[in-house]
Amino acid sequence: MTNLVNVREEIRDVVARSSIATEVATALDGLFTVEAYRLHDAYNWRYTVLNIKPTRSMADSLLLDREVLALIVNVSDLQVRTLHVANDLIKESDGRLEPNFVIIVHADKKGDDKLRTWGREQGIKVIPILRSGAGAIASSDSLRRILAQDLFSHDPFSLTGPVLADSEFFGRRNNAIEILRQLQNARIVSLFGIRKIGKTSLINRIVSLARDGGNPKVAMIDCSVDSFNKLTAQEALRAIAKATKMAYTRGYAHISEALKKNDNELSPVFDDLWSKESPQPLAIVFDEIDYITPASPTQQHWKEDFNIFWRELRVIFQEANRMGFPLSVLVSGVSSQAFRVESFEGIENSVLHFVPESYLTPFARTASKEMIKKLCKRCGLILHPEDQDRIAEICGDFPYWIRLAGSYIHRSIDVQGRPVELDSGLVTNIMNEFIEAEGSDVARVALEDLRRKTSEPIELLKIAAAIPFIPLSDGKLLVRYGLASQVPAGVTVTSSMIKAGLSAITASKVQPDSVQAPSQDDHLHMVPEEWAEELALINRRRNLLERKLRECIQFSLKYSAQKGENWVDKVLKSLSEHQRVELSALSGDALLSKLYWKDLDAIIRKHWASFEKVLGDKTRFQNAMSLLNDRPDTHAKSIDMADVALYRRELRWIEDRLA
Repeated sequence: MTNLVNVREEIRDVVARSSIATEVATALDGLFTVEAYRLHDAYNWRYTVLNIKPTRSMADSLLLDREVLALIVNVSDLQVRTLHVANDLIKESDGRLEPNFVIIVHADKKGDDKLRTWGREQGIKVIPILRSGAGAIASSDSLRRILAQDLFSHDPFSLTGPVLADSEFFGRRNNAIEILRQLQNARIVSLFGIRKIGKTSLINRIVSLARDGGNPKVAMIDCSVDSFNKLTAQEALRAIAKATKMAYTRGYAHISEALKKNDNELSPVFDDLWSKESPQPLAIVFDEIDYITPASPTQQHWKEDFNIFWRELRVIFQEANRMGFPLSVLVSGVSSQAFRVESFEGIENSVLHFVPESYLTPFARTASKEMIKKLCKRCGLILHPEDQDRIAEICGDFPYWIRLAGSYIHRSIDVQGRPVELDSGLVTNIMNEFIEAEGSDVARVALEDLRRKTSEPIELLKIAAAIPFIPLSDGKLLVRYGLASQVPAGVTVTSSMIKAGLSAITASKVQPDSVQAPSQDDHLHMVPEEWAEELALINRRRNLLERKLRECIQFSLKYSAQKGENWVDKVLKSLSEHQRVELSALSGDALLSKLYWKDLDAIIRKHWASFEKVLGDKTRFQNAMSLLNDRPDTHAKSIDMADVALYRRELRWIEDRLA
């Protein structure tokens, strides 16, 4: 009799679970289709397992090319073993199921947060769906809203720092392969271009390809490292010699590692390399070269040491050729001016015609549109080809600017209802808002950075932007930098962002770098209209900077986290007891969105080691944050030119460090 009761209960259980499976299949209709159904016993519990196949639009949006596991577990108190079961099932599928994506239907009222947390810890994207034991699963429309929030709320356009993941690398795969081939054949290569055009991302790609293939071996010289650019020419050469020897032994070495080695540990002599039998190609990669040129923003001694340094390095390169050693050099930076002038104070420029004048141009239009299309799909947005073209042109085909514009569009469209096709008029309005709110400042920062390092392109740009066309002979440098386009009639500026950034520079009544503080007898107060205009600009830049600080905190704390550490816990530990209690239940993104200037400052100071490489001087950073926290835009008081210069100087300093 007992056995009969157990059998009946088991049958009822199967029927109930089949009912749930049917509910899930119905709710997922239009998004996924059920390909397989079965029951699975593990940890003394029975799970319902569905293999579901995404529709074409869903697969494109989520970058899925396999079936997805949907696991139904009807318990009111979920345990982490649910994720272990999911992992085991995925492994047993022999590649049929997506390895890092799972949908879990459960009956735990607190289960959504549990599953998301466990999923983050194990590197799995978990989509939780609550179905209470006594109730039914959410309706199809409700489920679509839940899925839209989980699937499309992530901003695929947002990146902090250079591109690292292969799936994020667009438009320049062939460039990377071609440059790698040149480095394998002992060539000298250069990559000049304005900041954020993608030089470091391309270098990372080249280095990754070189390390994967073992050819060439790479000595990475990041010239922005303070402990390197403060060295004299001879000291810098010795540090590079140590880095090359380490690279030749290990396949890759960074200058920061070489600086930790003393000469007794690793003799800095290039001759040791020339004596190698059957030598393998070695590349010395100089990134952020502007830090060791006469225009260096941090070290004045390079006005004299630049020529000395390159004269010696040229001798080393030529000796390598004579000795049959395949040595190559890659130079990357903003300004090529130091490599183009004929002499320094009457002494011949040692690298004139030694380092070629090559520039990293913006994306080809087809590459820009392809990136826009793919990233939009990831967040459930569909743009007409004409709108993709318009966004690319507004952003000058600069990949970083395109990402910022795409991120702005993503934030401006409600997640509910996605995937959604956007109206062209709406896209136009959002892009106009983007230029006003963020784009003009982003372009201004890039153009001002270029002007500090070489003013020639900016002076040409002012002329080109004022008239329809300038001759190609006059505008060739603008085309090389990607600031203007070559057309049959000549050279023309088509990017709205570039025009807005240039206007922000030329229209500015205050130049922070040249403003002197007024004397006690010289009261330079602005009229109300000027005061409002300047403070609006400061406020907009400060709000944008606040968002970038949040991104920097998330990236840096994730990157520096030790095994088993959660970056969100680090954020919470930096806050007051009241804030911890109030915000502890939020996800990482939601938590950061609730934090503002003083909170962000406290987090960075608490975990300074994670931010030191980016921000550099802790005292300088604290002073800047303190000054900018005293917001002039919130006070109805007169403000003079020196005040504006001070605020803008501190904003620029933090912007430059984060860039």
